[in-house]
Amino acid sequence: MELANWRQLSDRGPNLIPCLDFPGGRAAAGFAELAAGVPIDASFLHIGQASAGPLAACVDRWVAELLATGRPVRAVLGYCAGAALATRVADAIAATGPPPMVVLFEAASTTGGSLASQFTSALESSAKHLTADELADARGLSEQLVGTYPDDLPRIAAALIDRYDRLMRAVADRLSLHEFVRRQLTDGFTAYLNYLLLAGEGGFDMRTTTPLFLCSDGHEPPVEDARALMLDISHADMLRDPKVHELVADLLTGEHPW
Repeated sequence: MELANWRQLSDRGPNLIPCLDFPGGRAAAGFAELAAGVPIDASFLHIGQASAGPLAACVDRWVAELLATGRPVRAVLGYCAGAALATRVADAIAATGPPPMVVLFEAASTTGGSLASQFTSALESSAKHLTADELADARGLSEQLVGTYPDDLPRIAAALIDRYDRLMRAVADRLSLHEFVRRQLTDGFTAYLNYLLLAGEGGFDMRTTTPLFLCSDGHEPPVEDARALMLDISHADMLRDPKVHELVADLLTGEHPW
């Protein structure tokens, strides 16, 4: 299956199951582990590198490619910030036919605070190459931005990307890193914040169906009165735990009441 916007995770049947999550790596399990562990006759797809918004144009492009395959979409899955994208993809698919099932794992809203948190987390890997003043100023900037412009996510993201780039230039100079390496660091962080901004345009309200939220131990759905299952599983293992794989398989095959 040749697709421009989606990456194939498995090919075990005609039904499609698109998965929405940032395509970069992380310590927590991803949809590749879920696709490998859910033994059903369906093909799992993962969204590729998302371009800048607006979200509506991205969703139109993503869904048009799915529909062009001529294959039915059985379910749409979303993880963390990507859950707010999965709802929009599912609604767009439902506008052309039967609504797909929607399962949202560890759903989280994009906020100024979450952008700032990702900024400080990204700096942790380079913390030993930055001065105490540089780290303190960076944390102070993130707090100031969130306090001053709490609802202006693009402004917060732009300022954080600019500061991150300046700090990575300092690290590159101290370690004599090639400019290509420095640029990769900044480009990776920029791509992630742009993805979060795109997710920030989405939401958890749906026109066509009611999503099911699957939450790890200690995680709460981002909306009140959500249809949710609370699981005794760690956040990092949510998509690799065999109990989750069995639950998802039962949901997709109808063994577990939807």
